[in-house]
Amino acid sequence: MTSELLFFNGVNASRGTYGRQPLTADQLAAIIRGEDPKPEDLDPDKDQRDELIARAAQVQASGFMVKEGVDEKDLAQAGWGVIFPAGPQTAAIREAMSELLAWRRTQAGSLYRECIGTQGYLPNESKASFLRRQGAATSGAVDPDKLPYYVLIVGSPEEIPYRFQYQLDVQYAVGRIYFDTLDEYARYARSVVSAERGDVKLARRAVFFGVRNKDDAATTRAANELVLPLADVIKTNRRASDWSIETVVGEEANKARLSKLLGGDETPAIIFTASHGVEFDNGDPQQIPHQGAILCQDWPGPRLWRGPIPQEFYLAGDDLASNARLLGTVAFCFACFGAGTPRNDDFPHQKGVQSGIAPHAFIARLPQRLLGHPNGGALAVIGHVERAWTFSFSDARGGRQIETFSSAMRSMMFNGAPVGAALEYFNNRYAELASVLTEDLENARWNTNIDPYELSTKWTEHNDARSYVVIGDPAVRLPLADSGAPPTLTQRATIPTLSAPTPAPPTDVPVVAPTPPAAPSVPGVPGAGPQGWMVPAQTGDNNTSFGIFGSGEKGSEAVNKLTTSLQEFAERLGETLKKAIDNAAHLEVETYVADDLAAVNYREGDFSAAQLRAVTRMALDGDTQVVVPRRGDQLDAELWAIHTSMVQQAQANRAEMIRAIAAAAAGLFSALK
Repeated sequence: MTSELLFFNGVNASRGTYGRQPLTADQLAAIIRGEDPKPEDLDPDKDQRDELIARAAQVQASGFMVKEGVDEKDLAQAGWGVIFPAGPQTAAIREAMSELLAWRRTQAGSLYRECIGTQGYLPNESKASFLRRQGAATSGAVDPDKLPYYVLIVGSPEEIPYRFQYQLDVQYAVGRIYFDTLDEYARYARSVVSAERGDVKLARRAVFFGVRNKDDAATTRAANELVLPLADVIKTNRRASDWSIETVVGEEANKARLSKLLGGDETPAIIFTASHGVEFDNGDPQQIPHQGAILCQDWPGPRLWRGPIPQEFYLAGDDLASNARLLGTVAFCFACFGAGTPRNDDFPHQKGVQSGIAPHAFIARLPQRLLGHPNGGALAVIGHVERAWTFSFSDARGGRQIETFSSAMRSMMFNGAPVGAALEYFNNRYAELASVLTEDLENARWNTNIDPYELSTKWTEHNDARSYVVIGDPAVRLPLADSGAPPTLTQRATIPTLSAPTPAPPTDVPVVAPTPPAAPSVPGVPGAGPQGWMVPAQTGDNNTSFGIFGSGEKGSEAVNKLTTSLQEFAERLGETLKKAIDNAAHLEVETYVADDLAAVNYREGDFSAAQLRAVTRMALDGDTQVVVPRRGDQLDAELWAIHTSMVQQAQANRAEMIRAIAAAAAGLFSALK
């Protein structure tokens, strides 16, 4: 049995070979244990394994999610929270996401939480330390009154490491987003809100896409042992009668077909893909934009192909068309690096030394593009960080184990479960495998004779199960049309590039669903606003005008006078708008302290008797300058919290001003037409 080869689903596109050659169990065990076996080097996070063992026991006893009596599908009971990196650099991102934050606050009510500023994630912070600062328990079932069950991490894996995400995911339903531009944050926020408001209703259609490259054992096994049986299990479920379930395997699973399934005219509500993920050498210019892309059937296989792998063989983020239709879709991509890449190899080499595999940790560009697409984004992508092994669906002795995948898919498709809750099946498996692995690690610690096959497979299964993550909001769910009803897409035009996102309301007031504000009234112009007020003249069969000015010379004279008045008004309004835009283009917030308030002539803008302690300057494009207050060698947390709160309020006011300006201009232009 120890001679059986172990495979993982990744191909190095820089060289055109496997990213890691298939290994025997003996070889993998030797790498895992090293020349001088030290069990603590295999997985140094003992606290994490202890918590996983506790979770496994609780799952067997009573299940493991939120505390008893809480419906995890209801955000008003389960709660929703967001974690930003600590510091002021997130203010512009928060503003871009404000439409989603306002929407979630409306749904979660008092169980809505923003961990931002001093309450955000601190560099190198552990999960336990973070939860203690939030007043939440560090283990056990989630109490949403302490910290919401659904948690969205907003930040790169350099700012908030993958390891913290893995740790937090043991207790909570966790997702992550990170984009390169504010536009993408705003687009994703709008896509989620649009889908949940009912602007899109998708047909009940699922596609299982499995590549089976020639002479390639990894994809052959994935297609035969995961994709086909998984589709069959779903298709034969009694609740699947109103679903269309399709398999695309082997020769059909090429890049052209996948392009139709991911944004093209065949895009389903949910798609499951299994393939190699392409990886690149550290430093290759294609690594950041293309690592984790889906290698399709177009690749001739390891025997027939030599040299670097061209993009025509794989689907990357920049392959998605500008008019792709992705709104409401959820994708599950089984592939190496399909969700992201850590800075260092998670699989230790001799003597436990990790090697760098990327210049920095990053999220794969394909899920980023899927979520932040300008024509409306997908709601979530489930994928794998680091290498994905066949152990995901085949146990140490070659037995099929697809129930974890099946349960997650069924819960999303048939139960309406949020994506984060559906992924709990993978967390349960992670906990179960940690319990089994711990016993072997303890035996190895005391030099007990350990079967190398058992050690290598259990350790690899454990790490593989840990690395499934949600890219996107973990609270999203499939926006499905009612059974038998046609699909709809009524608001595609509301997925724009960033203009002015709706600001999140203050935390201390009740919230209702956000609605666009009315345009400012303009003296002398009744009803000036987004809708305008001129009614176009209508011409009937008798050439009779039904316009508000009547017909003939008097009507023409009235129209001419009105046109002249509007032109004069437009000039005055243009100057006013120009000044307002200039003011909105630069935001500056200063925070002062004073021992004697009476000495500060704040009404005249004279703060010479006060001390300037914090400054934030922010341009409209997000460029930010910050002066942070210190008290001795430490950050003055109390003052900084006050300052960041004022910055957030100023951003909200600026966004409101921009929207009002745009509405007024739109109303004027409409009237002038």
